[in-house]
Order: sequence, then C-alpha cells, then structure tokens
Amino acid sequence: MHFEVPKAKTLKEFGGEYLMIVISIATALALEHGVQTLHHRHLAHEAAVKIDAEIQTNVHELDEALNHNNDQLKIIQAAQKQLLAGIKDKVDGADLIKQVTQQHKLGLSLMSPSLRREAWEVAVASQAVSWMPQQQLERYSGIYANMRDVQSISSSGGNNFLNGAGMLNTISDIQMGDGDPKAVYRMLSQMISAYASTDGNLQELRDKLAKSAKEAPQT
Repeated sequence: MHFEVPKAKTLKEFGGEYLMIVISIATALALEHGVQTLHHRHLAHEAAVKIDAEIQTNVHELDEALNHNNDQLKIIQAAQKQLLAGIKDKVDGADLIKQVTQQHKLGLSLMSPSLRREAWEVAVASQAVSWMPQQQLERYSGIYANMRDVQSISSSGGNNFLNGAGMLNTISDIQMGDGDPKAVYRMLSQMISAYASTDGNLQELRDKLAKSAKEAPQT
C-alpha cells in the first residue's frame, strides 16, 4: 500500500490530511472485506446448491433400492406362505420344495444404495461450509452423519439375521433334491428379517433426506 507523507504546514492542515489518509485506508479495507464476504457467500451458495442436488439424488437411489427390496420381499413372503401351508398339510417334502421353487425364485437380492457424498466432501475440503449459516451447516452435517451411520449398519446389519453357511447348505440340499421344507422355511425367515432390518433403516434415512430437501431454500 502506498503511503504519502502529509505536506501540510499547519497543525490543522496536517490533521485534515491525516484524517483523509485514515479514511482512505479504512475505505479500502472495507471494500476488500466486502468483496471477500461476497465471494465467500457465493462459494457457500454454490456448494449448497450442489449438496441439495446430491441429497435429492440420494433420495431417488433410496427409492429405487426400497422398491427393489420390496418386490423381492414379496416373492420370499409368498414362497414362505406356500411352504408353511404345505408343511401343515403334510405334503411330501420333495414335492413341496419342487412346487415352491418352480413358482418362486428363492434368493437374497438385497439392494443398498451407495449414497453419494462428493458434493459435501468438496464443500468441506474447500472450506465453503465454514461460510454457510450455522443452521444450514448443522442440517447438512446431520444428514451426512446419518448417511454414514445407515451405510455402516446396512453393510453389516442384514448379515446379523443370516446364517450364511446354513443357507448355502440348505440351497445345496434343494439343488440335490434332498431339501428339508422346515430348513427352507427357516432360511426364508432369515431372509425376511434381513430385508425388514435393512429396509427399515433405509426408509428412515429416505424420509430424513426428503424432509431436508423440502427445507432447502429455493434458488
């Protein structure tokens, strides 16, 4: 910054020139601060727009996963219902399993979305989040914390209801024509519990993300 020594001859003139210098410096600093503030607000706004779009994308992915899982769950439930009726009617085991497997495709096809985080992570890395209003920042941080927790639970939670080795043995017995209807029924019960656990967490997260999307300010 250039500084010019006052050339006044009297104390009054010196005071006037000194005051002008101070005002000029203060004005320059205020303008610089204003430009920086405007720039930071612009970066925060851009980051928020991208984060809101990312949240909406995750809502769509969760909808797809929930619809897929629900369709698969209906197949398993129908097979289990048919199997239970046959067991109670004392239908021959081999015949009963043959009937069920011919009408229903038995298998675990549990979908859990990847859930995008790129926009949030970029905003954190660029420090754009530090220029957001506190309420908005808390809303975003809470959302992505929930996403992380649900992903962690979904990756292991469904497995808590599944006996992997036992399921493989049951499926192998079915393929060899030596299946036990009661073992198959128990396997289907495990699958249903896995779907219920995973979908319960996904649905709760989906509702929170959808609520957040509605709360986002219109741009």
